[in-house]
Amino acid sequence: METKSITKDASPGGTRRIIHTPDDFAKRSLLHLQEIGELAPGGPYASSRSGLSSHLLLLVESGRGSLETGGGRRELSAGDVALVDCRGPYSHETGDEPWRLSWIHFSGPNLSDFSAEWVRRSGADVVHTEKPERFKRLWEEIWSNAGSADPLRDFRINDRLAALLTLLAEAGFGGGDGVFESRRQARLARVREWIEANCAKPDISLDDIAAVARVNKFTLVRDFRARYGMTPKRALSKARADRAKAMLRFSDDTVESICARCGVPDPNYFARMFRRVEGVSPSEFRFRWRERSAK
Repeated sequence: METKSITKDASPGGTRRIIHTPDDFAKRSLLHLQEIGELAPGGPYASSRSGLSSHLLLLVESGRGSLETGGGRRELSAGDVALVDCRGPYSHETGDEPWRLSWIHFSGPNLSDFSAEWVRRSGADVVHTEKPERFKRLWEEIWSNAGSADPLRDFRINDRLAALLTLLAEAGFGGGDGVFESRRQARLARVREWIEANCAKPDISLDDIAAVARVNKFTLVRDFRARYGMTPKRALSKARADRAKAMLRFSDDTVESICARCGVPDPNYFARMFRRVEGVSPSEFRFRWRERSAK
């Protein structure tokens, strides 16, 4: 199926858009564009939809307005970015200070999972960025590709949409990009590095990890989960499992010896921890890799 795009400029409501039809492969396998555009109404403006098979990314470039989704109603202003699951109802409107929006309707494999995780970690489907030009630059590249005759444009659009999701993750999972947030991200990165460097030590407690961060353990758990999608104790288990996996694959040491060198002297507890992380026991993991190497 041939990819098609229809460009519409200066339509009612101060909108320009490209309606894009990706090919069948892109629909099945790639992040793919459905529609991209800009909205700059000259006065009060409102829109509402539901039941669409896409997600909507909104970047507020200037002005003010509001967005209502299943998560509630929020006021938006310049620098705010929203990711809306359009399968449910949503609406947005602007009033006395009309906004200028850049928007993208797109879809793709696992996009709904990303959206749900982004909302879970961000706490909402809207975040604020101090660097909206990074989003706008990607928007412009997607616009340019959608309007081209490049036979690889769906692949290039997929790449740029993936980059947009990475920016969303940076803004949402980190909670913003101001000076305070940069310090918090640096602190959490230091904690993650400490966990990975010290995972072989036994009896590491949450209080020990919080001491590295110089915050109380409740703040640490909240911020660490928002940043990395797991608790510090889960990150410790993962680091220990990663250390054990190398030994299981490349040495003939016993599981008992390996678990002691990974900070978990109790073999039974180690086996349970390893299974929670990897889905198999340490012995099963070793057997599968040895069997694979023999073929």
